[in-house]
Amino acid sequence: MVYKLPLFEGYTVDVRLRQFRSIFNKKLEFVDFKSPKGEELLNKYINSLDPKSKEFKLLIKYL
Repeated sequence: MVYKLPLFEGYTVDVRLRQFRSIFNKKLEFVDFKSPKGEELLNKYINSLDPKSKEFKLLIKYL
């Protein structure tokens, strides 16, 4: 099954690998959920989700 990863604030959210990913100026950026920047992004992302959504349920499953 193909699953399209969600986008948040310019980052691709990979909950399975617990990372935010992005490409800025042809450079890849990986931000782990447990890093200071990752924790900030993760909190914003969680607060933006509907608790009934598939994205929220998947996120909770992998946290």
